[in-house]
Amino acid sequence: MERIKEVQQTIEKLYQEFYEKMGKTPDEIDLNDPVQVEKAFEKVFNADYKATRLKTSFPRTLALNLRKAFADLLLLMEGKDIKKVKEEAEAAAAEAEAEAGK
Repeated sequence: MERIKEVQQTIEKLYQEFYEKMGKTPDEIDLNDPVQVEKAFEKVFNADYKATRLKTSFPRTLALNLRKAFADLLLLMEGKDIKKVKEEAEAAAAEAEAEAGK
């Protein structure tokens, strides 16, 4: 639950910053509603795609970070914590490496 709140706060910050850079007013989204989160994710993705196709300026790094945060939130809503899985995998790899070194 704490991790979901952390990701939601990150999204709020990045979402606001993204729309400021685009010179637009952000749409209101309910970060507890997976449908609205997915729609916002798609909007950012499509804006990035359009800017790439038309070769216009676009805050790509910011859009990438925002898309990652949206994806992370959607996975958390499904009960899948990628950050936790990565940490467990790194710990297991480090343990296996330590065992191999003995």
